[in-house]
Amino acid sequence: MAIYTDIDDQNLTSEEADYFGKPNYFTKSGDVMAGLVYERLIYTQYKELNMVPAGFAPPQAGGHGKDFEFFIRNYNGMIPMNSTSGGLGMNVGVELKLSDTDDYGQSGVRYDGSWVLHGGMDQVAMEKRKLLKAAGVEQVIRNRWNPKGLPNIRAGVYSTQVSEAKRQEDKNRFRSFEYKSNAFVNLCAKYYLSKQCPYINISSHGLYHFGTDPAGLQKEFGVKNFTTAVKGMVCRVRLKQSGKNSLTYNASLKIDLDAGITESPVNLNDETFAEELQEDAMMCTNVPSNLALLKTLL
Repeated sequence: MAIYTDIDDQNLTSEEADYFGKPNYFTKSGDVMAGLVYERLIYTQYKELNMVPAGFAPPQAGGHGKDFEFFIRNYNGMIPMNSTSGGLGMNVGVELKLSDTDDYGQSGVRYDGSWVLHGGMDQVAMEKRKLLKAAGVEQVIRNRWNPKGLPNIRAGVYSTQVSEAKRQEDKNRFRSFEYKSNAFVNLCAKYYLSKQCPYINISSHGLYHFGTDPAGLQKEFGVKNFTTAVKGMVCRVRLKQSGKNSLTYNASLKIDLDAGITESPVNLNDETFAEELQEDAMMCTNVPSNLALLKTLL
């Protein structure tokens, strides 16, 4: 989950604290979970437009499932000239990210007789490890760190149980590194497609499809293909500070900022674009009842 980094003191007003606090928008350390806030923002925006399917709600913090789902027209379908029909609509799932610095998969790393990815046993944590394993991250770590010997911090021996000198020794021997692979972008797309999310909206860059565009948004609006717009991804492996005397090994998959990402021409954040999608959705022959009712009232 992304965390706001541009709020230095996070001295929220009482109104902000009330808004963020009720749905548990804070981490244990007191940071605002910006990614979760963004999910609620998009959900609220399209809920007010009656475009969110009945029964859908964004997952709770650490929860599993689609970040967002909404009803839109299928622009792949042809509408005959002079037809009063607005075509057919469909529900589509969307992954939501704040910026090009967000994680696309992360996991703890530890030495347990061999270097392995580890962490929580909830569905989200296990799926993120599965993505990293498919990218060959475990073997890369072993190739890089096995020659450096047995770490002081390992399974059964926490960083708080070793001396500062031994913590520093691990820092010096097992240095952070980045690993780039041409396979990462396609693996990432495959992962989200398996979650029934053919689209992703990056708040800072716009809306993309994952190489499969079931609603025809590229043809209609020029929505970019994530697998070609993202010029590369990188896996960062590091021993990071997680407390005063606590260090943990961590691996995360991110967009390679040096390679960059091409901005998409439309963004779900844009109210004008949202209203255009709503107008087209209302004309669909299979329009949901709540959206059909809104149409009669307008």
